[in-house]
Amino acid sequence: MSWVSLAPAGERAGHLLCVCDPASTPPPDDALPTGSTGVAGAAGVFALTVLTQALTTAILPVAGVMLAPTPAWAALPYALTLVGAGVATLPAALLTDFFGRRATMAMGASLGLAGGAIAARGFAIGQFWIMALGAFWLGAAQGFGFFHRHGAANRAADKARAVALILGAGCAAAFVAPAIMAGAQAQAGPLAPAAGLMVAGALQVLTLAIVMTGGAPGRLGAATGTGRLDIRPFCFATATAALAWFGMTRLMAHAAPAMIDCGVGTSLVAGVVASHLVWMYAPAALAGQWVTRIGAGKLAVAGLAMIGAALFIFGLATSALPFAALMALAGGGWSLAMLGATVMLHKGSVPSASWLALHDGALFAAAVAGALSGSF
Repeated sequence: MSWVSLAPAGERAGHLLCVCDPASTPPPDDALPTGSTGVAGAAGVFALTVLTQALTTAILPVAGVMLAPTPAWAALPYALTLVGAGVATLPAALLTDFFGRRATMAMGASLGLAGGAIAARGFAIGQFWIMALGAFWLGAAQGFGFFHRHGAANRAADKARAVALILGAGCAAAFVAPAIMAGAQAQAGPLAPAAGLMVAGALQVLTLAIVMTGGAPGRLGAATGTGRLDIRPFCFATATAALAWFGMTRLMAHAAPAMIDCGVGTSLVAGVVASHLVWMYAPAALAGQWVTRIGAGKLAVAGLAMIGAALFIFGLATSALPFAALMALAGGGWSLAMLGATVMLHKGSVPSASWLALHDGALFAAAVAGALSGSF
């Protein structure tokens, strides 16, 4: 029997250390497959995160109206999901490199599970502030999931195509979310929102499963942080995307209550929200070639113009069809703005993890402002 060195060859935080042959030490996250596998995995994580977003967007604004102590607080639970996502961006960026993507996504999954359970419990017992706390944790889990899109975008040779595929994967959520809500309604009846929130939390476990199988990029890629950051494109991309998020969350926070006030049924409201999510993500999957022909900056500005037009006309809508048309217009604008801004962000000199965290943080800060605008 021979002695084996107790000092592992590739020691790093986030991996369990074993008294075993160094040859059997698990490879670091950097050694996992990249390329198309990384894009597919990142698209899967993004789709599940968007599905969580779809469920919380459909449930929390209406649940807020039902439980809020005053109408001014009704948008708070939905806004807190965006606050949680913004708060999570910097930890998501730094902890991935410090502890590995598995440990980082495990943290996000645990936050999502706990948040879904707490929010569901709050709704079930009629406690607004408990539901709001759970919404914050659900948002933090979404922040971890959304940040992972940057890894595949950095590694891909064709960045426009990679970004289009990742954003386009989100449209799958629009087809799954109504089925989940219908099942929750059939099984839980009046407690369907609580059941939907529990499903939203449980979805975070599936994102962890994708990461554990090596199907999504961990570190941001070898090129991250190399060279000097070109600050002008970064600021333009961040400002454009932040304005898109502001307009979109303002619309999403007030659309469901506005439709209910106009006499639109709750099932039809859920259908309008689902179709809106299709328009938020499907155009990006089809518009990858437009980035080269039109230019990322012009595409983003065109998207902002569409969102602005939808917001300007929104107050005139009084029935389901105009609401759906305006939300489709805004969703398509958001899709084009995010596609153009993301391609600008990753083209040329790649931002470091801290700069990417700042970018995402600015997006979610603008989203919070949009969700709360007009409430206070």
